[in-house]
Amino acid sequence: MNLRYIKISTSFLCVWIAASSCGTSNLGDCPASNALVKCSELSADDQIRKALNDQDLTAAQVLLEAAITEEPDNYERYPLLAAVYAGLAGFDLLAIASSTSSGGGSSIMAAMDAFLPTPAGLTRAEYSAKIDLMGQAIATIQALPAEYRATSDTDKYAASAVQQLGIFQAAQATMYMKMFTFNFDTGLPDATQLSNMSDADAAAILAILTSAAAGGGVFGETAAATLASISAGGGSVRDNLANFLSS
Repeated sequence: MNLRYIKISTSFLCVWIAASSCGTSNLGDCPASNALVKCSELSADDQIRKALNDQDLTAAQVLLEAAITEEPDNYERYPLLAAVYAGLAGFDLLAIASSTSSGGGSSIMAAMDAFLPTPAGLTRAEYSAKIDLMGQAIATIQALPAEYRATSDTDKYAASAVQQLGIFQAAQATMYMKMFTFNFDTGLPDATQLSNMSDADAAAILAILTSAAAGGGVFGETAAATLASISAGGGSVRDNLANFLSS
């Protein structure tokens, strides 16, 4: 399988985080040369941009949630909030956007591992909270009208939203699987922890992978290949997944 270069909307990345390729000025900075303009007078979007450029994801989350609640039809903010949730989950979107090695291979875990937070040093509850944040990122993209999640749409954020959705689904599925192959007491990988995986957990993981595969995109083919490998076991959903993860 050929490795593919992932392209996330440049304008999206410039707004989400202060990257060197986006210039040296922070978009939301108060103009120091104009004493008549106060920071308190910045628009909601300027405040959001400033928080993003300052890499203050907690502040950006609060601002974006409030802005979307006030103006739910302003769909440009949804991909930004989704990216903020993913960032708070420890997902490195900027790294994956510039990677040349993502999306290839037969295992979604191998493809995603370099971009995900390590469970080492975290409690099970803390890592589970990060998985939930990735779920919020997915839900935020899914809250967009269907036409804003279509690659054929002319809206400048639509293609980015499609890419985000597939990437976040692949990321959440991988994090979910890693939770059951890691011992949070010893801080080491441990396949015996698979005994903690319930039928409902296994079904949830496969549902996320199925959505990622159906959505296509850079990780769709890898998600489909992972599903095929899991299903090859011929047993129950849980047993097949446990055998896949322990192999």
